[in-house]
Amino acid sequence: MRCIAVAWLAIAAALSSGCLVVSLQPAYDADSVVFDEALIGQWENRDDGSKATVDRGEWRSYKVTYVDRFATRSFQGNLTKIETTTYLDLTEMRGVDPGPYLVPVHAVWRIAIQGATLTAEPLDYGWFMRAIAEKTITRLTVAVDDRRNAVIAAPTADLRRWLTSPPEEAFDTPVTFARLR
Repeated sequence: MRCIAVAWLAIAAALSSGCLVVSLQPAYDADSVVFDEALIGQWENRDDGSKATVDRGEWRSYKVTYVDRFATRSFQGNLTKIETTTYLDLTEMRGVDPGPYLVPVHAVWRIAIQGATLTAEPLDYGWFMRAIAEKTITRLTVAVDDRRNAVIAAPTADLRRWLTSPPEEAFDTPVTFARLR
């Protein structure tokens, strides 16, 4: 019965306009930003054909272009280390200043690069929605927006503290990319 409920939750989440876990504040601060040359290049997920091109951005950031069968999206990314774990914080790039009423949000991915393989794990939407409903998130402020996204409203310091030992279930299935160039 639990499997059926989880399957329906997954289907409902996939059909909704939300289904993201985002943060209002970045997972990095000025002192924790790192740069890893190994991330630069072209990457492909052989399971679904999606591709990511990672270029050097301004200062110690990255320009990430992600292409799947539905769309092309451009992001600005920053790497940060929390203890021995590396996180990629992505914010969608905008061409012009959208004004004061559009707030950029951050997607936090746990990543690992081993040779020609990049593994990326986003925060798990289902886990966050269950934790919100069950009121089991104790060290983060999290809410649900009108698009059904899980929104972390905690300050950067609190988010970083939580990321020092998050529950393993708080991360979704890893996505694996192979280096093309």
